[in-house]
Amino acid sequence: MKKFAFPLGRVLDFREMQTRIEESKLEQLYGELRGIEASEAVLRRQRAESEQDVLASGGAPGLELAALDSFRQFTAAEHRRLENLRRGCRERIAAQIQLVAAKRRAVRLLERLREQRRSVWSQELNRELDAQAEEAFLAQWNRERK
Repeated sequence: MKKFAFPLGRVLDFREMQTRIEESKLEQLYGELRGIEASEAVLRRQRAESEQDVLASGGAPGLELAALDSFRQFTAAEHRRLENLRRGCRERIAAQIQLVAAKRRAVRLLERLREQRRSVWSQELNRELDAQAEEAFLAQWNRERK
């Protein structure tokens, strides 16, 4: 009997490649989210350090207080901007997760089909081997009878 061949093997390979590409895009989005969160942590730390520096110096002159207030306004605006970026990134992550799940389902479908075909092939192979063994036994039995 001929060797097992899955006619949709190239399609399965292509779907697996597509899945890996989409998983890679998802990892990039997670990296982007980590970058946004890191920027936000740096911003919070800088704001806290600035406030602490002004308060630690005792009586801060009006110019330093004005600069601190401007920095607070800047950090608040930057925090809102980063929050919008984070929200957008999370939405893209959710959409990408759905896409990756769909790609994985398509791969699993083809893998199950391949295994079903392999099972049918294996059963046919076993039947053919049984038939050949039976023929060989009968041929030997007939020779021995003569």
